[in-house]
Amino acid sequence: MPSSPDNSLLRIAEQPGQPPLTPAQQSFNALLAQIDAQRAILAAWNQAIEAYHQRYARDVAPLLDRYYAAHADLVQALVDASARKGLGRTLLRNLHAVIARLARDLAENVRDPATRTAMQALHTQFAEEATTDSQFPAEDPADPPSDTPESPEDIVRRVEEEMQARQARAAQERERHHASRARKSSAQQRQQQEAGQEASQSVRAVYRKLASALHPDREPDEAQRQRKTALMQRVNQAYAAGSLLDLLQLQLEVEQIDAEHLVAVGDSHLQRYNQVLTDQLAELQQEVATLEARMREQLGSTSRRKLQPAQLMAQLRSQIQALEHDIPLLQRECQAMEDNDYLKQWLRAQREDLLDAD
Repeated sequence: MPSSPDNSLLRIAEQPGQPPLTPAQQSFNALLAQIDAQRAILAAWNQAIEAYHQRYARDVAPLLDRYYAAHADLVQALVDASARKGLGRTLLRNLHAVIARLARDLAENVRDPATRTAMQALHTQFAEEATTDSQFPAEDPADPPSDTPESPEDIVRRVEEEMQARQARAAQERERHHASRARKSSAQQRQQQEAGQEASQSVRAVYRKLASALHPDREPDEAQRQRKTALMQRVNQAYAAGSLLDLLQLQLEVEQIDAEHLVAVGDSHLQRYNQVLTDQLAELQQEVATLEARMREQLGSTSRRKLQPAQLMAQLRSQIQALEHDIPLLQRECQAMEDNDYLKQWLRAQREDLLDAD
């Protein structure tokens, strides 16, 4: 991203012996400072995200492939265990439900197409088996007593139903919010439309002044024509983006305006500038918020604290450490599943995890 221009040159300074700055002038200066700060935050986010993605591809993606491979081996070890004799009905029912859940989770996340297809098939098979198992009301006498009558597949089904209900409620809330916004009075809408038109006219007026002065076809000197062509490209980009600030910077650069010009601009004209700058600031803030939300989703962050660009690498290091810990753990679990006593303990822990998550 190219460096942002120095907006301090546009700042309206108080002059000795002159009246204090008007509210419109103060707002103009404040907006310049806020836009500068927001552009710096946006640049920091873009740099941090680029560095994050580079290291993710180099260090995390290979670890994830190993993690999912170990995860797939664990699912297969559980499938093999389900075919062994001597497992009680309750244990087998719980095992089928866990296999279905793990296979589904892996199918949703793994990158390898063959593994995804295999896990989808296992999920379908063992979800059906878990449903069939649940039709048997009685337990085998050899089965250990259950702490709760709710089976793992019931818990999974109930959690999914609750998630769907929450999503439906959220959709209804969004519809109510949109309906509330749509009930604005026609007078408010007219005011907003008029303010928007005036703001657009201000941007258009600055653009036309620049285009008139910089049109390269009117320049006989070849060097000046090339210079004006480059400047006009920047003018067109700024106008297409609706960036009044960049257009004003270009006016300073080509000496169409100076600091005294902005002092002399009337408040009514400056207020229109402020409206454009306010919109520009809001767009920058939204862009930053979108980047932050996207990274929160990628990181799986549920913290209410604001995520900062500098935290991305720390999050990445934590993810690497977690994967390096989990991969050998999964590999050890695969081997341990050959022991029925360990399998029973492991399934009990899986059931407790499901209840805790609920």
